[in-house]
Amino acid sequence: MKSPTVLGVLVTLALLAIPGSLALEDEIGLPQCRGSRDEEPAEYTCLEQVKWGKCNETWVIEGNYCEEACGRCEGRAAVTTSGPLETRARSALEKPPSSACLSGYGPPETALYVKGSLLEEESGIAASHANEGILWLHNDNYDKKHVIAVSVLGPNAGNIVYVLDLEGLPGINKYSDFEDISVARCPFQSDRPEAERTWCVWVGDVGNNAEWDKGTFMYVVEEPILGSSIHTSPIDRTPRPPTNPITLRLDYEGYGYFKGPNVEAIAVAPDGSRFWAFRKTTSHGGAGPAAVWESPTLTDRSALEEDDCRMIANSSWSCALADRPYQFLISQKYGQATLVGGQPAFSVRSRDSARMGVSAPLRLQKIGSMPNPLGPKDKRNISGADLSLDGRALLIATYAGIFEYSLPEPFDVRGALGSTPVELTTTNRDGSLKMGGGKWAGQEGVCFDNTVMGTNQYGKGIWSVSEHHKKLYYLRCLDA
Repeated sequence: MKSPTVLGVLVTLALLAIPGSLALEDEIGLPQCRGSRDEEPAEYTCLEQVKWGKCNETWVIEGNYCEEACGRCEGRAAVTTSGPLETRARSALEKPPSSACLSGYGPPETALYVKGSLLEEESGIAASHANEGILWLHNDNYDKKHVIAVSVLGPNAGNIVYVLDLEGLPGINKYSDFEDISVARCPFQSDRPEAERTWCVWVGDVGNNAEWDKGTFMYVVEEPILGSSIHTSPIDRTPRPPTNPITLRLDYEGYGYFKGPNVEAIAVAPDGSRFWAFRKTTSHGGAGPAAVWESPTLTDRSALEEDDCRMIANSSWSCALADRPYQFLISQKYGQATLVGGQPAFSVRSRDSARMGVSAPLRLQKIGSMPNPLGPKDKRNISGADLSLDGRALLIATYAGIFEYSLPEPFDVRGALGSTPVELTTTNRDGSLKMGGGKWAGQEGVCFDNTVMGTNQYGKGIWSVSEHHKKLYYLRCLDA
């Protein structure tokens, strides 16, 4: 296994992946136990419950299920932790960690180099909740609409280990351009017990620089369970289709229908109940302000008006719009997405056999504006965002740095719009304002570190990426 020496956090991550490592017990604080056999739930195994992050669910604790696998050792002798990553629980919402990093952050450092050619213009970044040691990323261009999982643990660290293929979804077209990504619970799960709610990857084709009428979309797909062997096994990069995809057609307040603002940053509430979009602007000498939009509550699917989408040949779609009678969205894999009036003259396959998930309109409400964070005037525009698990901190990335806003109440983004952020880093990662070829060296994507539960960086450390760097950067929280 490659031994990382550049960044202290990677030494910790590497130790966590070593079977029998004492660092695991010391960092995680959940030693395994000796002297009893786990009581398995009626459905699914303890190994699966741990893998899915169910250890801290009320029904697991009160039922005394999976005590051994979950590391609850009351009255029993602790043993040195060993075995695969599945022996550790992942529960992001039962007891979310405090987002407060009291001692500040170290400078951005290169944590990993991304290997291979699938990720060349890295833009958005998000930490997995369903898979320990996984970051999800995407390119920022008109390339294939793939979402890419990169390992940060074990022998495969820095490698692309899984590829989600969103090419076949409604709305995807030649000019689709993913801007940002997040991982949160899937929406519309209010009718399901917490223990059964799944995690989703949220991918935003949420705007364009010219603000022209090409449509804006949020794609929400279930996060696949990859298993700990993904960090050690031979790699299979065959693109795989998503599970239960949802296409949300975005309609921004203040913009014409099917038009969208220049947005490159989204933040999603970890419970999947809503999301926010932040405009990218350098107006008024770089000061902005940047408009901010909020989605309606996404808990009850029965309130959702669904489009009637049918597949045309060559992965193109015709969608009768739920909110626009007699209008259709035509999205063509090798052409532009357009609106037409009346039934299009295409031969379509059956709705039941060809429909891919759900497509529906979603109106975003403008909740206010925020001044761009400080920096050189042409580098103050907002390019990435993320929310902490406890909803108390909002990260904003610009070409000049990374900034953290304190929210007055959990997930009260509106309440933070007029506040002054803390500047977490003041220098670009390569020490300059520009890099070779004139490309900006500033942040394109940012996220809190939820990759390894139980470490002192969990929920506090910060990952970021810049276009064309092929590197993963890390800001380490300096709390002991």
